[in-house]
Amino acid sequence: MGSRSPTRKKRSRNCRIRLLPSDLVDQIAAGEVVERPASVLKELVENSLDAGAGRIRVEIREGGSSLIAVTDDGPGMEVEEARMALRRHATSKIATLDDLGEILSFGFRGEALPAIASVSRMRILTRTQGSEAGYEIRVESSEIVLEREAGCPEGTRIEVANLFGSIPARRKFLKKPGTEWGHAIDWLGRLAMGLPSTQFEVQRDDHAAVVWPETSEIAERIAAVLGEAQARALVRVEWEEGAGHVEAFVSGPEASRANGNAIHLYVNGRPVRDKLLRHAVSQAYRDLLPRGRFPLAVIFLTVPPGSVDVNVHPAKWEVRFANPQAVHRLVRHAIREAMQGRGFLAEPSGTRRELGGQGTDRRGWGPVAPDSPAGGGGEGDWLFARDRSGPVGQKGGEGASDPGGHKNLGAGGSEDGRIVFGSMRLLGQLQARYLVLEAEKGLLLVDQHAAHERILYERLRGAWLEHKVEGQGLLVPETLDIGPRGVAVLADASKWIAALGFEVEAFGESAVVIRAIPALLSGNDPRRLVADLVDELGQVDVTPDPGADPTRLLADADRLFATLACHSARRFGDHLPEDEQRAILRGLDAIAWAPTCPHGRPVAAHFGLGELDGRFGRH
Repeated sequence: MGSRSPTRKKRSRNCRIRLLPSDLVDQIAAGEVVERPASVLKELVENSLDAGAGRIRVEIREGGSSLIAVTDDGPGMEVEEARMALRRHATSKIATLDDLGEILSFGFRGEALPAIASVSRMRILTRTQGSEAGYEIRVESSEIVLEREAGCPEGTRIEVANLFGSIPARRKFLKKPGTEWGHAIDWLGRLAMGLPSTQFEVQRDDHAAVVWPETSEIAERIAAVLGEAQARALVRVEWEEGAGHVEAFVSGPEASRANGNAIHLYVNGRPVRDKLLRHAVSQAYRDLLPRGRFPLAVIFLTVPPGSVDVNVHPAKWEVRFANPQAVHRLVRHAIREAMQGRGFLAEPSGTRRELGGQGTDRRGWGPVAPDSPAGGGGEGDWLFARDRSGPVGQKGGEGASDPGGHKNLGAGGSEDGRIVFGSMRLLGQLQARYLVLEAEKGLLLVDQHAAHERILYERLRGAWLEHKVEGQGLLVPETLDIGPRGVAVLADASKWIAALGFEVEAFGESAVVIRAIPALLSGNDPRRLVADLVDELGQVDVTPDPGADPTRLLADADRLFATLACHSARRFGDHLPEDEQRAILRGLDAIAWAPTCPHGRPVAAHFGLGELDGRFGRH
């Protein structure tokens, strides 16, 4: 019998086309532009900037669900303008269709205020320059409930209270206050890096949190937002080609990160999340960073307004370029020039003009000290441990064959066909990269980094599943600047990271004190391990409950174990004494065998005698 098509319900009279009520229209618009408190903050601050404000004060309570207030020193609004701002599609930023082709303001749709007012309680206080008094408007669920003269400073203050209070279905999706605060301060920091001439003051729960003073140097603002340690790892470069101009601050390979969140992109001063630009950055670092590693980068791209469309996303995060290939090449060349100037890349065979085409080299070098916390791990390139029939650490199980697909390599093999690395003859280390082993039927090369990474990963995983991850206290506690969002991420995950053997405490709004790390990772830089921890935990909004069934959390935990193991393992190129070489081989024998490291790189490769004999004509 053939498949039957699904039965359609009979159309009811309620399905007839009609105009939606204005309050429902506003809430639909709110769904497009108000994802979380950080979205509200974004819209309010962008309005202040477009009004010409030089000083902006932000107040956030309970992560923004209770209150978000933005006060600026802009020109203020006349009474009728304030009323008009609460109507949909009312804006001062565009007037004609042609204006859409060259938008230079942050906002322009004229939907933000009415959309926000439809899902909150809003209060507007505004006073124009030279006026004797200001004006106050209060709005609840899109309805103006109060208008009157009021005393207030020149400029505008907008308060948004009880966000989604009248829509429980939306409010329940808000995260913990610390998580929402982290998203808000992260976005504000990204915006502030591109606006050094604007002063930002931020209060959290009625306490001063952050002040970014006005400065004429963009490098100073970057250091203020990211922290001095990260800023010291950056090198500055300017590059210009036909497509536009790039001013970039980028890290060398020594300061790589666990994910791409530390890549900050700007197009004509607007913070964006753009796949094309991120790909250009990744391509520029292709020969400098291993797969799954990302740089720290702050990149300002300036192009003619008419060559970029910023009207492709309601929240204005995305852009579209008229000539994407030229933009990709421009960004890629700028970063390669910076890396070449630092000596990380060899000079091309031709002249420097070969790299940049017709570009003009206008470099200026910023602080270049290499000490910066870095991460480990990767994004989207994971091959985690498969479920095994035996307990963690049991030999054999799934994947218990040799890396070359052979069941028996002769000497060094166990009765069940599993390789026993420790019993094989160790010939030494090749180019500080591979351990060379002699097998009866050939030669075995072990990638020292991939092997050590796999060992650490399996040990962390096994100890965590058995609730036995031990911490090791530091003789001298370490301090690490991770920014306000990083502090919030660790605070929300305090029980989770304690279960991993870390002891980390907040030290102000932007830094933490590290008192202990997992004993399995002792000997590693605690600052770098915690930086990895922040990068990985910052990827998700939901913090796992360490008291839950561990097997249900493996998807999130595996990623973290792989990151920590990758960063802690002996590196490709480290010269290892013989006892360390043998320790790695014994470590492989003590874990459930898998042919790759957690990121998918082979642990070992076998070269059979037949293959070697063929190279020498001995068939």
